[in-house]
Amino acid sequence: MVFECLLQLFLFLGLLVVYGPKTLSMCSTTITRLLKLSRPHLFLLENCANMRELMKFHAQFITNGLSNETNFLSTILSFTALSPTGDLAYARLVFNHVESPNIFMYNTMIRGYAWSSAPQEAMSLYLCMLQSGLFPNNYTFPFVIKASSRIIDLPYGETIHGSIIKLGHALDSHISNSLLHMYSSFGMSKEIVKVFDEIPDPDVVSWNVVIDDCAQCGSLNDALMTFSEMCCSEVEPNSVTLLGLLSACSKTGDLSIGKLLHLYVMKNDLYVTETLQNGLLDMYAKFGDMESAEKLFRRMPVTTVFSWTSMIDGLIQKGEVEKAAFLFNEMPEKDTTSWNVMLNGYILTGDMASAELIFKAIPERDLVSWNSMIVGYAQNKKFIKSLVFFREMFIWGVNPDRITLVSMLSICGFSSALDHGEVSHSYMEKQNIKGEEVEVALMDMYCKCGAPEKALRVFDGIVNKSVLAWTAMIVGLAMNGLANDALEFFYRMHAAGIKPNEITFIGVLCACSYAGLVEEGKWFFDAMSQVYGIEPRSEHFGCMVDVLGRAGRLKEAEIFIQNLPVKADAGIWGALLGACKMHGEVQMGEKVARILTEMDPHHSGRYVLLSNIYASEKRWHDAEKVRERMKGCGVQKMPGFSLIELKGEMHQFLAGDTIYGGTKGTYTKDTRRWSRE
Repeated sequence: MVFECLLQLFLFLGLLVVYGPKTLSMCSTTITRLLKLSRPHLFLLENCANMRELMKFHAQFITNGLSNETNFLSTILSFTALSPTGDLAYARLVFNHVESPNIFMYNTMIRGYAWSSAPQEAMSLYLCMLQSGLFPNNYTFPFVIKASSRIIDLPYGETIHGSIIKLGHALDSHISNSLLHMYSSFGMSKEIVKVFDEIPDPDVVSWNVVIDDCAQCGSLNDALMTFSEMCCSEVEPNSVTLLGLLSACSKTGDLSIGKLLHLYVMKNDLYVTETLQNGLLDMYAKFGDMESAEKLFRRMPVTTVFSWTSMIDGLIQKGEVEKAAFLFNEMPEKDTTSWNVMLNGYILTGDMASAELIFKAIPERDLVSWNSMIVGYAQNKKFIKSLVFFREMFIWGVNPDRITLVSMLSICGFSSALDHGEVSHSYMEKQNIKGEEVEVALMDMYCKCGAPEKALRVFDGIVNKSVLAWTAMIVGLAMNGLANDALEFFYRMHAAGIKPNEITFIGVLCACSYAGLVEEGKWFFDAMSQVYGIEPRSEHFGCMVDVLGRAGRLKEAEIFIQNLPVKADAGIWGALLGACKMHGEVQMGEKVARILTEMDPHHSGRYVLLSNIYASEKRWHDAEKVRERMKGCGVQKMPGFSLIELKGEMHQFLAGDTIYGGTKGTYTKDTRRWSRE
């Protein structure tokens, strides 16, 4: 009977090809009979190539009064909600017209939304299902759990977990594994262990989640212990297991364990997937064992873009940029990540000319590409170039992120480009970009540009002020000579219950130094360790020497250095040399300069300070001798520079320039566009 009906259907389809669509309307009675007898429409619907084909069948079935048939609707929903060529919005329209959806239909829609760009709709449908009187089954929960993981809704996930226990599905391994993955996405290690312990017979997926969680926490020992228990339970590990262990090795910096794992794979003839091969290669590259990485790379049957990129990145980290560039040129296929790795390789070596060539050659530049160039030029003190690239980002339709803005604000602060910093601030407000890192960078920029009152307004707008925000304000006020205000902020910070950190005390000691508050500086220095439990570092010792030196207590500062629990570095002695220059103390200055040039013979600032001390005492011959010694040692003074904005153009000048030929950028505020000249 079924064979006969299928034969009639194929005959009908043949007639349709020959005589066209009119045949379909002429033979509607025949097709209805065929559909009711053999249900071949289910087969046809499931094997539609695209939505266009499905919609044609759907229209005909509606015409023939079959639109409410349960099997037909279920098949329509399965294709439209789950097929790669389906349409979830179309599925929702069909679903909304079903009078009484069954559990299969709800599960289909929940599953479709759980993997879509709107996972919250899966939870909404789950609630509708409960309200309709239907109870979820063991197919429902994994999809709902997936949705709660994707939207990072912990309370909802915990509620689902409670429902699973109440409805008696807690022992279902598939549901338990879904719960493990959910708690892993929330970073809740204790809950993972609790769920795992309740699984009667954990499978390889269950063990892998626990091992991966140990790896994410950086606990290699726990990961290895879990792996050992897994083997004792006679559960065979797979490539995912080994990838989790390799991740733990990379995070803890233990190459020896990584090599043992590689040996385990070879000895046990474990099936090595492409991902596991790349994981092993990446591990060797990150540890700098490029010999092992290259051996593995050459033996790989299939090398992917990831494989090549790992090799290139490993060579760059070892400083072998030329070799990395050669490998990069050999690379058969390149993605944006591989281009960015090579770009950063040149930036690390300071070769910005090659970096810019790579940047221009990238087929599809992403935000990382732009950020790399902005930061790279800033590190090489080519601030105009950084500003130009920042403006070009907008021209190319790339919106900056927090990393971009923090970098730009740092550049504006270092170069005192207040106008450009304010433009960045305006962009942040328009895009409602907030966050501690950008707000602290904004405060730092305003303080470095000499506008602490604007930094204070930013500070007042921060709802939850952390130690970073307080510290930025204290340091900023101190560097602008507002020492009393800086100390007042420290007391306010203490009253707010915020514990200061090491940087906070650098700001406080600098404030005491500028204000000449020697006794207060001593108290704060002692309070670091005695009250707040912070051990002073070299920077704090240098600040304390500056506090004493600025106040003219040079001998006391020298005794302080001699009594330090650690050997004084060049920064500490440099603070004393600066004080000698300030107070015209030639004899001590000569002694300190001798110590400094022995410690750091290639630092030009030490020679210049001593030369200036002699010059202030009109000892021109001695000043000239210092300059000659400086030249004899091959030490060159780093030229100073200035950034000046004139009629919308930024100009960078180097000290000693006789004619202007530096970098210039044009910025028109009306169009927010930059052009390079």
